[in-house]
Amino acid sequence: PCLPIGFSAVHSLDIVTLRTREGAKVLSLVLWTDCPSWTSHSATAGYLVDIESETLVAPAAWYAPGFCSMAAPLVGQRVPGAREACLKAMAAHDASELEWLTCVGWDAMITDEGPTFFEGNVAAYRTPRRMALSLSLADGFRSWMATRGKRSAAA
Repeated sequence: PCLPIGFSAVHSLDIVTLRTREGAKVLSLVLWTDCPSWTSHSATAGYLVDIESETLVAPAAWYAPGFCSMAAPLVGQRVPGAREACLKAMAAHDASELEWLTCVGWDAMITDEGPTFFEGNVAAYRTPRRMALSLSLADGFRSWMATRGKRSAAA
């Protein structure tokens, strides 16, 4: 199978690379899954992926209000091929001769043959949401969304 059992057959790896003096680096990696139709734009679940361990580490609760209360049963699952996809995205970004292309958003799938890319674009809208993203910020945002920022009576 392309991905382990429990993942939607229609999925997308959303990789954002950033050009640095040392070469392209991955800014973030998100897996969009649980797609009820043929397109990953119908995703009902998103997860942050740790590139080194290829593991889903947190739900993408920060992405949009519809994701703040999503169930996250796949946290802890591995995404074999995620690291390879990131290495390929960085290599492709490094190969670009467009000096102004500082951020690229890459869309890929994991297939039986490995990562398959179907798009690379200027990541103008994705990048601001990802610049300061960390696991602790993602957890803090999810907690804030649960209460919609309301302070407790004791505060």
